[in-house]
Amino acid sequence: MMTTTNETLTPVTLDELQMMTDFNYLHDRGEIAFQEVNTTNYLASRLDEMGISYERFDGFTGLLATIGDGRKPLIGLRTDIDALKQVYQGKTGVFHSCGHDSHMTMILAVAKYFSENPDQLPGTLKVIFQPAEETVTGAERVIKSGQLPQLDCLYGVHVAAANDIAGKHAAPIIMAAATRTYWVTITGKTAHAGRPWLGANVIDAFSTINEKFKQIKLDTDTPYSCITTMFQAGESSNIVPDRATFAVDLRARNNDLMNEMQEQAFAIMKSVETDDIKVILDGNDLSPASIPSEPAMANMRQAIVNVLGEDGLVEAKPSQGGDDFHFYAYDGIAKETTMLGLGCDLKPGLHVPGMTFDRSAMFDGAKMLIDAIRLTK
Repeated sequence: MMTTTNETLTPVTLDELQMMTDFNYLHDRGEIAFQEVNTTNYLASRLDEMGISYERFDGFTGLLATIGDGRKPLIGLRTDIDALKQVYQGKTGVFHSCGHDSHMTMILAVAKYFSENPDQLPGTLKVIFQPAEETVTGAERVIKSGQLPQLDCLYGVHVAAANDIAGKHAAPIIMAAATRTYWVTITGKTAHAGRPWLGANVIDAFSTINEKFKQIKLDTDTPYSCITTMFQAGESSNIVPDRATFAVDLRARNNDLMNEMQEQAFAIMKSVETDDIKVILDGNDLSPASIPSEPAMANMRQAIVNVLGEDGLVEAKPSQGGDDFHFYAYDGIAKETTMLGLGCDLKPGLHVPGMTFDRSAMFDGAKMLIDAIRLTK
């Protein structure tokens, strides 16, 4: 069982110079999902320097490190390692505009601390350097690899935009929404535009679907959305198109609401089908909503107070953003989970190339993660 205590913890000293060295290296060398080869190799080299054992994942990027001898509790610590391909100042590049460079830096510092202070580790620490968070596919690949054991508790961290959490403040959870994206194909029957009754126009079918999406109603006062984000049909102005593709983005505050909204969305797409019109789901990506864990959050609250004082602790605001960190609880691989929301004066916002933040906040973030782990029983 995990509890929050007021026990005195040994003050944490970090190698801040090494942290900045790690950050600068990772910041300048972002790589997109499942292509984080150089990033993985750098992380491996740093773990080698610390004398920490690790294994690579079979067939994809990332690492799973182990500190400790296997005794309980089994505590997980996860960082995402991928970056985003974006256009910035007229040039296409790969940028750590979501702060994953800072997340890796903090987790490396935590790993270093416990490798040097194993007596302060209450059990065994599994450090997950996870690829492909931005495509919400990395966590499930890690889980399905079978290399990660059942965890008693799992912690994560994410830097927060200044308008969500101010600098020198932190929240014990990030209240992420459930998100899902569908990629869909509609097939119909082509005809000359002058004789449309001889065909089955996929644009008409899509228009009906799109309007019905806007009419979805859930029995809740919390925000939710079902929005078409992409549509493509036809290649000639005088032909009834017989094929269309579209994407739809669904967001809900919790996983039960997402399931309810999905049922309505599937029924809507089914409702337009005829002998000539067919709707085919090509694929989908799910990112579950956060699943609040009071024991894990209690540890994180105490860790925040230890580092920032009572005034530094804030309660999380609900977010419409998602993170595949929550798969670990959703799929049952981790019993208790929470993600530290780290205020760091981040502006103008996440996913903006060139965003800036107070890099010294990484020192506080690493200390909070260390204390949360030390408080885990």
